[in-house]
Amino acid sequence: MALWTDLIDPAELTGYARASLADYEATRGTLAQYLPNREVADVVVRFVQGSTGLVEAAQFRAYDAEPEVGKARPGKRVTLELPALGQNIPVSEYQQLRSRNAADDQVRAAVLNTTDHVVRAVADAIERLRGTVIATGKATITASTGAVFSDDDFGRSGTHTVTAASAWSTASVSRLADLSAWSDTYLASNGVAPGEIVMSTRVLRALAAGTEFQTQLVNGGARPATRADVDAIIAGAGLPPIRLYDRRVNVNGTSTKVLPDDRLFFLPAAVGTDDWQATELGATFWGQTLTSTDSSYGIAPGDQPGIVAGLYRGSKPPLIAEVISDAIALPVLANADLSFSADVL
Repeated sequence: MALWTDLIDPAELTGYARASLADYEATRGTLAQYLPNREVADVVVRFVQGSTGLVEAAQFRAYDAEPEVGKARPGKRVTLELPALGQNIPVSEYQQLRSRNAADDQVRAAVLNTTDHVVRAVADAIERLRGTVIATGKATITASTGAVFSDDDFGRSGTHTVTAASAWSTASVSRLADLSAWSDTYLASNGVAPGEIVMSTRVLRALAAGTEFQTQLVNGGARPATRADVDAIIAGAGLPPIRLYDRRVNVNGTSTKVLPDDRLFFLPAAVGTDDWQATELGATFWGQTLTSTDSSYGIAPGDQPGIVAGLYRGSKPPLIAEVISDAIALPVLANADLSFSADVL
């Protein structure tokens, strides 16, 4: 197949694909709020993996004395290879026949719609991997056969992956005691308090069903807590705000939760997904594909990192066309202990 540039050139389609990716993440809700996108002109990333958000305190000195030489923040230098991913969706002979008498803008609209689909396939794969990274502290990638393709461990402490002593399915279990203890562990590890508690609607309902969240009525009964009640009690206990996250992706025809809905997560406060900068927690690195460097794509060197897209068409019957997406990406925890997972159900 050759590039079908008469209809749309790859640089333009790539620009559309990247805008489509940004729009999709903004509308669906994404964990890129915690592991924001960052482009690198390479297929490997290098970063310092640390365990604390604290820096060594400065020492007081006498006047005319030189300041003490400080120490670099603790951590080890890590190099990771970024995995490749992508998807092709054909534009069939029949579809082309039906649109052959249509105006070019109608055909382009069909191609752009197909581009949205291949972009969303990549976005959902990366979102699912972000969920795996936050839930387990590892970037585990499995092949379609179920075999482990890659398994990068970011070194999260075992004290940051816990199970509640008593499940929150029982109303009398103190949710506030659990949350306060876990928040204290996070603070002791990092020197800063967690910024948010990320949980599913299922966990929120279990939280609100706790006895300490109920409103006692004069007739001796109790009213379940509303979301406003829960937020007020959480804030009053000095705990970070709650953010709901229920996103699912399609994996081999099955609707699959990105984050397990029986757990909650302490994380730093969310950031903008369009900042394209790493946070202390980590980042989602988008590397530079070989496709993007192909001169026929016409992508400027500074724009080559990130997802790319192109439209191809066969030169012999049945003249099948395809929209392809190509990317190299991996979510990474630079300071894994800035994440905390608690199984409560």
